[in-house]
Amino acid sequence: MSVFQGAAGLSRRGFLIGAGGLAATAALTACGSGGASGPAASGPWEFTDDRGRQAAREQRPARVVAYVSSAAALWDYGVRPVGVFGPQKTADGKKEIQAGNIDLNAVTSIGNAWDDFSMEKFAATKPDLVVTGLTGAKPTDLWVLKDDLGPKVQPIAPIVALSEYKVTLPKVIERYEQLAVALGGDANSDVIKKGKEDFRKASDDLKAAIKAKPGLKVLVVSSDKDSLYVCKPEFFADLAYYRDLGLDIVNGGGSDDYFETLSWEQAGKYPADLILTDSRTYALSRQQMAQFPTWAQLPAVRAGQLADWSTEPRFNPVLAAPVIRKLAEVVTGARTDITA
Repeated sequence: MSVFQGAAGLSRRGFLIGAGGLAATAALTACGSGGASGPAASGPWEFTDDRGRQAAREQRPARVVAYVSSAAALWDYGVRPVGVFGPQKTADGKKEIQAGNIDLNAVTSIGNAWDDFSMEKFAATKPDLVVTGLTGAKPTDLWVLKDDLGPKVQPIAPIVALSEYKVTLPKVIERYEQLAVALGGDANSDVIKKGKEDFRKASDDLKAAIKAKPGLKVLVVSSDKDSLYVCKPEFFADLAYYRDLGLDIVNGGGSDDYFETLSWEQAGKYPADLILTDSRTYALSRQQMAQFPTWAQLPAVRAGQLADWSTEPRFNPVLAAPVIRKLAEVVTGARTDITA
């Protein structure tokens, strides 16, 4: 995957990608327009993805296999994939963050890691369609289905890839809703309508919280035992959206997409009042990060101004709203004098 070839040789297992309220309202209102229950199940079906490629079937796909966060985005619209790939369960059997509301007992796991995709299990699901995220500028920059895997999957079932690359959160949510509706999902269900209202309210609250904390400097990072990865907000749909709402997020340097890679000795390169750390199991926990003296002595760490963030945003309003609401609470309680 080209996205992280420059990020200090990250392994596939450690693949770390893993506007105000009115703008949010406009985007999410647009999501629901035009046929909330989707097209008829019979007759030709087609959908053009964010690579400009058209997936076509003789009738609406009923058996969808999807990357885990894509499956989670579709799930709350009533589109229930038969198979899921990508991290779903932790080593102790708990659900991964990006699995959302998926009932993991009701789907076939095609693979539970970045480099774990069973062609045998995939073919056995008799898929009509495959859905995943487009994570880079190239058509081959897909979650999991990279290198020579995509060309092996495509002859079995067409691939729909929706962009999560340099696009803001409401737009990604809008595209997943369009796909969900095309697959027969309901964009006007009580669950989705409440999710949209919660999303708008949380976005308004976050914007107000940011406005009330002028000067708040925020650093967003992921990590592994060798490196600290400083986010570049424009590459992450949620961070780009928070920045549109006014949040002052440190922008990592260098030419690589998504992150600037720092050694742990460089942990203090960017002063910050508040630090958000990757909460997925593929990154170090804050307890593990505390073992690095250069991290432990950072002013924000010493002040306890730390909060969770996942490098994989939740791409429907039901899943995204609680995340935004939590961030609004964090910003509301944050001090702005840490770097002063």
